[in-house]
Amino acid sequence: MSEPLKPSSFRFYRGRSMGTAFAPGDCLYFEEVATSKLRRGDVVVFRSEQPGCEDVVHRVRDVCDGFILARGDDNPPEMIDRVPFSRVLGRVTSFERCCRGKTPVAGGTAGLFRAGLVAREGFPRKLARRAYSCLRRSGVVRLFWRPRIEVVALATDAPTVVRLVSGGRTIGKWCRERRLLSVRKPYDLVVRMGDVSHL
Repeated sequence: MSEPLKPSSFRFYRGRSMGTAFAPGDCLYFEEVATSKLRRGDVVVFRSEQPGCEDVVHRVRDVCDGFILARGDDNPPEMIDRVPFSRVLGRVTSFERCCRGKTPVAGGTAGLFRAGLVAREGFPRKLARRAYSCLRRSGVVRLFWRPRIEVVALATDAPTVVRLVSGGRTIGKWCRERRLLSVRKPYDLVVRMGDVSHL
């Protein structure tokens, strides 16, 4: 008799290997799935083989006898992981970015198609991301654009979440306990961790 499936879990995305699909701070929702139902193209969360390291989010490239082959969409072809079924925590079904609501995550054939598009369009997108990242790190935008941002603290039993509001809409969240800052573009060009860490 198989064990009952656990309820949906979540992880906050960090890293770059799936950067064209997810952004740092995205909340990924995943569900435990029977290994017989894993498909090429599914996005999965699995435990790292390095003790103490964070869980890994990659796309399934092949399902084999007792293990899967998984690789991040943005990783080169030779960077592929052989992951035993015992380390697979679940399949990612959706993600949430900065209070915009849940977005479904493509798996199976649709997921492979998306990964193929990433491979073909990767260079210009990576170039644009690199330019944007350099602009953000330089801080030059802060010299001439200082939008008015209000701080709203939410009183809940969960970890303290502070919303950053500009022009009547939420443009970011700061989770004090996790020290996790998530800011929508283009506001991430002017909001820094130091601006909210004291809240």
